[in-house]
Amino acid sequence: MSALETVSDYISDVRTLLQDTIAPNRYDDASLLVALNVTLLETRRVRADLFVFQHHDRVPSFTAVNTVEVRFEQPFRLALVYGTAAHALARDQEDVQDARSASFMRIFYDMLLGVRVTGIGAPQQQGAA
Repeated sequence: MSALETVSDYISDVRTLLQDTIAPNRYDDASLLVALNVTLLETRRVRADLFVFQHHDRVPSFTAVNTVEVRFEQPFRLALVYGTAAHALARDQEDVQDARSASFMRIFYDMLLGVRVTGIGAPQQQGAA
């Protein structure tokens, strides 16, 4: 099995990006599941073509952090991780999270739309392909 196959895989990787890997976790499972489900909805809005064949044009939704498979195109799986982390950070009440959330959200969109991804905090290059 490759990385990012199950709901648990996604939530674990999101926790790594959020630097939330030591118990007690700052973000509970329920809030990260909401973030994953909302990210899937946003992905459907932006890239409906990713849902046509695998999901019969419907957006999957998950209710527990478990070993249920998240069927999604491999090249776009990491985008779901960044989108989920961005959503979790956006819901956080600390102002310092806003910049991280915006960076993660930009990476999410860049990955979905095929734009060259720059590093977190790196300036966007004008005219870069």
